[in-house]
Amino acid sequence: MSSWILSGVLRATVLGLLWWALSGAGADYLIYGLVSVVLATAMSLALLPPSAQISPRRWPRQVGSWVVLLGWFLGQSVRGGLDVARRVLTSPVDIDPEVVVAPFELEPGHARQLALAMMNLMPGSMVQQVVSAEGEPADNTAAGPVRPPAAVQLHTLSVQLDPAEQWARLQRRVGAAFGE
Repeated sequence: MSSWILSGVLRATVLGLLWWALSGAGADYLIYGLVSVVLATAMSLALLPPSAQISPRRWPRQVGSWVVLLGWFLGQSVRGGLDVARRVLTSPVDIDPEVVVAPFELEPGHARQLALAMMNLMPGSMVQQVVSAEGEPADNTAAGPVRPPAAVQLHTLSVQLDPAEQWARLQRRVGAAFGE
């Protein structure tokens, strides 16, 4: 029970700070903010129940891993954005699109899903498709995956960007943030 209370307080605090930062903390909208934070906290607890796995002693390391992940992601996004801009502005355009297959290092779950989403947000490369060990599409249905996912096909502007290594580094950082 204490993990639910602690998780609820932490989530409400983060959501409240987010509301405050986005709204400018106007007193006119305080009641809307309060209702929004309470409802968002309740939904987050219902959709992502607290896990008893995380010990409070590990929180500083976990928070540090999230900060490192965010900093690395922002740095990669800026670096990738500058590289894409450079490639587009050169004449002739310096792109040689390729599809590279890279394996999953993360187990199925939230960490893997976050890594997939983050890879699609980084300039220069994106997840084209999740594939099985045989290279066949590992599509999901309502009953679950048709074939077990084993790797991703990464579409990249150039093999020089080394998308497989970028994917591996991203998975390691996301895994550390999730304590895996």
